[in-house]
Amino acid sequence: MLFNHTIVVENYSQLKITNQKEKIMNEMDVWNYMQTALSTGATQGIVVAIFIGMGFWISGAMYNSTDKNIVGKITASVFVLTVGMFYLFNGAVVEWNLNQVAAGLAYLKETTEGISAGGQIIIDANDPGAPFSLIPNVFSGLFLLSVLVMQLSGIWMTKKS
Repeated sequence: MLFNHTIVVENYSQLKITNQKEKIMNEMDVWNYMQTALSTGATQGIVVAIFIGMGFWISGAMYNSTDKNIVGKITASVFVLTVGMFYLFNGAVVEWNLNQVAAGLAYLKETTEGISAGGQIIIDANDPGAPFSLIPNVFSGLFLLSVLVMQLSGIWMTKKS
């Protein structure tokens, strides 16, 4: 993996710019990147989980309401569908980052003296260099579908007395 980036160091009011070209990441750099990417994905995952809980709360409140209107139903539906998109996007970003880490490790394996056994496991368990995709795996897709069906049915169905 090659980097062309600029380091900016502020020295009072002057900026000094230093270019570092063709610095190849080592395996530890790739592992650190993976840790950062997964930590970010986990933090966003916590927010998505809270939003899913809020969607269930909204759905339950709408289901138990006797005077819900179409604007409320549409607004609640847009909220839960948007949260579903957040769920898909977060999962896709995490998967894409893992695939890019696997690609980086595969590159290091080919161009350096080799990688660790753990690095080889990451390569084998992922799809190195795969493009970004919002399509979830079967289990994530079924989970999201079940959540949306439960939430949307609570929003649009009327409670029977």
